[in-house]
Amino acid sequence: MKKLLIVALLIASVATSAFATDVTKVSGKALQSFSFDYANATNVTWTVKAGVAKASFIENCENVEAFYSHNGDLLGTSKKISLDVLPVSAKRAFAKRYADYTVKEAISFNGVDENAFYISAENNKYSIILKVTPEGTSIFKRTAKI
Repeated sequence: MKKLLIVALLIASVATSAFATDVTKVSGKALQSFSFDYANATNVTWTVKAGVAKASFIENCENVEAFYSHNGDLLGTSKKISLDVLPVSAKRAFAKRYADYTVKEAISFNGVDENAFYISAENNKYSIILKVTPEGTSIFKRTAKI
């Protein structure tokens, strides 16, 4: 269940923009954990969706997102990455199977239960999100364009 919630939030952050929220809606435990985990974070903004608080911030000149439970547990982090960071096998699989797609962005997700890369791409018919794990590359979400 936790994986499903994390992945749903990940998709929401990649495919759509999350709504802003007042920091008072974020649990004190999540705020405290974040302050401890990311003491040097700047430009912090919070969103709360489906019981999970997401902190978007800058650390070491990189845009990062950290996901926290209401109890203050860190569920995972994500950040945009260059395609160069992807494993060679993932780049080959994309080039072979999705040659007619244009990459929009790639992110790395490091979670408590899972580490993966996600590639958002589209062609004139579909938008897709590919999930890249050590086990291989798979379609995580596919949406037909209208």
